[in-house]
Amino acid sequence: MALTAEEYDNWYNTERGRYISELEKGILLKMMTPVNIQDLEPGNLSLKLENCLDIGCGTGYFTHFLGGLCKNVIGMDKSLDMLTYAIKKHKSKNIKYLIAQAESLPFKDGSFDISISITSINFFKNPAKAISEAVRVSKIKVFLGVLNKLSILSLLKKIKGFFKETSYSDACFYGQREITNIFSEFPQIKGVKSQYTYFLPFLVIHGILSVIERIIPSSIPFGGFMGITGEIEGDKRSSI
Repeated sequence: MALTAEEYDNWYNTERGRYISELEKGILLKMMTPVNIQDLEPGNLSLKLENCLDIGCGTGYFTHFLGGLCKNVIGMDKSLDMLTYAIKKHKSKNIKYLIAQAESLPFKDGSFDISISITSINFFKNPAKAISEAVRVSKIKVFLGVLNKLSILSLLKKIKGFFKETSYSDACFYGQREITNIFSEFPQIKGVKSQYTYFLPFLVIHGILSVIERIIPSSIPFGGFMGITGEIEGDKRSSI
């Protein structure tokens, strides 16, 4: 049961959507930034990256967030409806949107400092090819936000899927080993790192859960959201 572009984007304004998206942004910031995020100047989260790519950007929610970190950003997706909504809702002077397939990116090798993809990998028909393309067009790092199969979230989605069709019915959940194995196929990848956040349910005790989320070590591999990066040989982070 696919959501419309408006339904998809409106989810980020729900209590659950805000809770989850802030956790995802936290992992993204930790793993993208070349310095400790606490050391950045207040009000200035710029990572001094020239060109960034958001693969499978959907309605542009994270593309817009990325636009506050990087000088120029391209959000790409295969859905014209999603991109049309993104252009209306999440446009900015330094953001462009493009319709394209993740498995065949229309960019030259090394066109971007960093490529990201937030949970889109779980819906790609050929994730290995999509990751291959992300590595090819990136100079510093590839960041993937992946829905983790070794998580409470995965279990709950599977149980719910037994009773009715959902927006996750066509999703494939992956573990760290599967994504790491794909990264290991590329000789230009010199290191793979991962961090997790849990998306603990039962928002009725949201305050307590927020504290628990901060206490659980992000290295424990059972979180609902896995942030995993492939660092590329010749990384120039010391200069950015």
